[in-house]
Amino acid sequence: MRDDWKSKGDEWSDKSKYNSFNSYKGLTWYNSHYVPIARWFKGEGELPPPIELSLDPGHLCNFQCPHCNAQRYLVINPDEVPEDKKLMTREHLRNLIDFMAEWGVRGVCMGGGGEPLMNRAVWDLPSYIASKGMKSSFATNGALINEEISREMMHCRWVGVSVDAGSSETFEKIHGVDQFDRVIENLKMLVRMRNETGSKVDIAFKFLINPQNWHEVYDACKLAKEIGVRDFHARPVDLERKDFEAAMKLNYDIDAIQDLFKKCHELEEGNDFRVFTVMHKYNPDFRVKHSFKNCVSSSLMIQCCADGHFYVCADHRLEDRFKLGGHHPTPLSIKEFWGSYKHRELLKSICVDGECGRCTYGEFARQIEEMAVDEVGDDDPMCVDFP
Repeated sequence: MRDDWKSKGDEWSDKSKYNSFNSYKGLTWYNSHYVPIARWFKGEGELPPPIELSLDPGHLCNFQCPHCNAQRYLVINPDEVPEDKKLMTREHLRNLIDFMAEWGVRGVCMGGGGEPLMNRAVWDLPSYIASKGMKSSFATNGALINEEISREMMHCRWVGVSVDAGSSETFEKIHGVDQFDRVIENLKMLVRMRNETGSKVDIAFKFLINPQNWHEVYDACKLAKEIGVRDFHARPVDLERKDFEAAMKLNYDIDAIQDLFKKCHELEEGNDFRVFTVMHKYNPDFRVKHSFKNCVSSSLMIQCCADGHFYVCADHRLEDRFKLGGHHPTPLSIKEFWGSYKHRELLKSICVDGECGRCTYGEFARQIEEMAVDEVGDDDPMCVDFP
């Protein structure tokens, strides 16, 4: 097995090194968040507000993906939604955005626990978020996108559509529904809308690799380029999650996948199409790795779920142990918990290896530990006041 896959030069081309997947972007938060988080974690100073709000406007989905990280709490039938998983109302969503903007949160990602577009209240939310001076994004399966939604998405920083296949047959195996053609047409609609409006939104064809679809990653990449999206994203799905009852046996031909990745990168030309094969958060055999000891990066974001509560992170949604507090009917009380002794003790009590699967913010945690936590009180190891 080749081991050069770990080089970030193999994950994206040199022209795309300044990208959202390059975890070294965390260094731009060194003074604003890394050092304050490290000091707070040690019992000194205040915790800054999160950079991002991860927003789950509902816990419904129109797909039935066996690998979904929300499968344990999703509601498949909208007519049978329990009281604790009701859709957020338009009024409540806007109150949340108002609060977050005043608090200093910079970005809002709509997605996560289900398909966000099943809640019609988010259909016009991007323009409202923009009016508050914040950036927005959607993570969606793409099947519900229409003309109205696509126009609103032009206000987003990025829109990621999880296709995960290069053919209708594989798509149905992965998602449990026959919607491949519809999703592809909706992606084409987004591209047309972007071209017509001159929007700068990044439209991404996303591909979560699992043992059933890895052989189609190059076919999917070719299709993405033909459609005209700007980005193609590929990474392994987390099949080793602690909450994943039907975990699949990992069965990959790593060398074959690397060959397909190489072919994908050969499709890049100029600045019109970018390929990202993001693997640095995994071991060479695609298994989860933890390069940090403490839950120090979760405070870079705050997870907001439709059950009326905030949570430690996107990887522990709807788990009682990881609740930070309520946001319904008002989110104001989160300021009482955020940065408190109880908040700090909760993060310190988390056993990363025992309680966490793939950590969305693991690389940031490593950076905070190595560059800030271990150095607080020392003499500025990065010499940040000099170029």
